[in-house]
Amino acid sequence: MTFACTDCSRCGKCYDKHGICAVCGGAINLLDDACPACGAPITDDMRDRAKQAYLDKKKVEHDRILELAAAAKARRVERPAPVYPWDEPKSS
Repeated sequence: MTFACTDCSRCGKCYDKHGICAVCGGAINLLDDACPACGAPITDDMRDRAKQAYLDKKKVEHDRILELAAAAKARRVERPAPVYPWDEPKSS
């Protein structure tokens, strides 16, 4: 069963697990132990850098969403409250 987020909490568990080998330039999966093309080991440092890059990208996206929400809130016009006939004072 695969895990699928419905709301990103920026936990870092779903960072991009595909990268490029520093030795041969081939495509690697960071979950593997070694590069399939040249056999160079995939280190925890490589995984940590990929995770941090993912978290940095998500933070920029989140900050942009907050910026857009604040701009939309600033543009919002207050609507007058509706007045119902039964709420109006009776005139004699």
